[in-house]
Amino acid sequence: MPGEGSSDSSDSGTATAVGSDQQQHAPIAGPLASGTTPSLTLARSLNCEPDALMIMAPFDLFVAQISSDSTEARVDAMKKLAIVGEAMGPEETLTKLIPYLTENIANNEKDDDDEILLILAGQLALLVPGLVPGHAAMPLLPILERLCSTEETVVRDKAVESMNKVVPLLMPGGNYDDGAPFGLLLATAKRLAGADWFTPKVSAAGILPATYAFWNAHASKGESDNEAKRELRILFKDLSEDDTPMVRRSAAKHLGRFVEAVAGLVDTADNLVKSGKAQPAIVDENKRLVTYELVPIFQALSSDEQDSVRLLAVSCAGSVGCGLAREPGVTAEVVLPVVRGGCADLSWRVRHNLAKVFSTVTGSLGFVGPKHSSRQTEVFQFFAGLLQDNEAEVRAAAVENIARMAQLGGADLFQKHIAPLLPALADDLVMEVRSKLAQTLMDCCDPAICNTLTDEIVLEEFKPLLENFLNDEFAEVQLHILTKLSRVSHLLGKMDVVVSSILQMAKAQNWRVREAVGRLLPFLAEARGVAFFQDHLLDPWLKIMSDQVADVRAACVDGMPKLLSVSGSQWIQAELLPHYTQMYEESNFYLTRITVLRCFAALSEKHGEDENDVSTELMQQIVVIMLKGLKDRVANVRMISAKGLALVTISGQCDDATMSSQVVPALSDCVTSETDQEVKYQCQLALDSKA
Repeated sequence: MPGEGSSDSSDSGTATAVGSDQQQHAPIAGPLASGTTPSLTLARSLNCEPDALMIMAPFDLFVAQISSDSTEARVDAMKKLAIVGEAMGPEETLTKLIPYLTENIANNEKDDDDEILLILAGQLALLVPGLVPGHAAMPLLPILERLCSTEETVVRDKAVESMNKVVPLLMPGGNYDDGAPFGLLLATAKRLAGADWFTPKVSAAGILPATYAFWNAHASKGESDNEAKRELRILFKDLSEDDTPMVRRSAAKHLGRFVEAVAGLVDTADNLVKSGKAQPAIVDENKRLVTYELVPIFQALSSDEQDSVRLLAVSCAGSVGCGLAREPGVTAEVVLPVVRGGCADLSWRVRHNLAKVFSTVTGSLGFVGPKHSSRQTEVFQFFAGLLQDNEAEVRAAAVENIARMAQLGGADLFQKHIAPLLPALADDLVMEVRSKLAQTLMDCCDPAICNTLTDEIVLEEFKPLLENFLNDEFAEVQLHILTKLSRVSHLLGKMDVVVSSILQMAKAQNWRVREAVGRLLPFLAEARGVAFFQDHLLDPWLKIMSDQVADVRAACVDGMPKLLSVSGSQWIQAELLPHYTQMYEESNFYLTRITVLRCFAALSEKHGEDENDVSTELMQQIVVIMLKGLKDRVANVRMISAKGLALVTISGQCDDATMSSQVVPALSDCVTSETDQEVKYQCQLALDSKA
């Protein structure tokens, strides 16, 4: 059991000396500061004397390692590419390192070590803009273009990811009167999209959205720029119609981002719908391009013969809806038929992908208000069908959207189409479905996610489900409820069965369940009253304080301010602190004494500008127990006590007489006589906090 809690190590570790007694080492300077110090194995793999390694320049060491026959040495060198660049500085990186990579990697067709190429693809993105300014990063593009054409999928994906990070940074600070970045980006896109083999085409679909967005952000509105953007759209269209399914799949995967780029959207569709922001205005020309050029691509890919293409295309429906400015009349003709077909698709993978983004798609349709109630109802019927799908993966993905669907549709549509399905989902044979449902039900009670469901609906629809979930055989399901049940703490007074289940779970074998119960008990005290806490919750609370797992005990520490605000200083002083004092006096286990001290300290801790309402008498008892802890035989207990006195001092709630007559002398004496350096350090910090 002691091994269960990760926090026990912080309680039980021996206090270590801090301060001047520690030996101070001079900072590493010269080539070794780059972090490229080779191990013995790496040193033996290099064709040079060991002494020469110590004086070798970072670039020379990098070249020696990358040219080695040892794979380990080459991998180590490439992993430290960004560090080597920092050691060399921006100028040498641009004049020596990048040209070397271009010549030996980008133009070296024989280098087929996929591990090296994968690391290189990731490291290049780390160079910009911290080391290589954005306007000077164009030499990286040929290297990334070469990596985008490799056979290995992970290398291409990482190269596309890095390209998409570098491209938006090319313009700031640069002087591009000659149109260099635009010409280079267009030529790169054309070469990749026009390659004979499918692998460069797959990468081309991934970089076109960022390239088009770069044009929108920085290019002028001249005829030549419009022609260039038209060429980019044609390239994407050709990729979406390619004979190779892998290319069409890549086009479908990146279609959403390309639609957002063409529409001129700065934010993604998912962020727009989640945040509840108003739809940004879209230029009429951009809307026309989306409608007449990209919608046909969306419709074609959504009905592709390959389900691997369709599943990616239907998940872009939200981006298409936002790209059409969420105009209900347009989305009803363009997006809604695709949603209808996706929900009835014979391939469960298509339905699964659509279920994952269904709330985003619903929000992008723009069906708001009584005028569009019939279409809203139709969408919710589609969603209800996904919730009842034969495949558990589809049901689980759909369940995750319930809270956002309730927010989008309101209480009436929720009660009519979703609520009747909840009992069956709560009894689902697949644990993942129940787990996701437990999580999303608590999200429905979070005003930041969903504020459309009243307390009456929560009590009527959710209370029976919560009772079942708290008795579920899997701790994961229980934890999703327990960790967020505080969101409905004001309703716990009307949930007797739920409260009874929580009390039983205080003895659960899973320590995370016991921790969640400990964090919930102060909220139960608020809901049911202090008398209920004293009669029914005090015993579980004290047992949790003595738990063998540190994280469980910490739950009681964190709950003390809440308990103080609910019960008041007088009740804490009269009913709770005597139990704490008894635990401290009778315990032979120093971790229990630490927990008691931390609980006392938590009462005086100041949170920002807020402070706990601690009476003078209660503060006096806090000081007494802290001073007693300062004389404990275990250094860790004394250290916690010193930290607690620092909190008392910072709070400013302890009267001057007590501070000057008890606290300051005790801390000063500890600084003088204490043998443990860490305890002495904490006592000095406490004294300094008073100053």
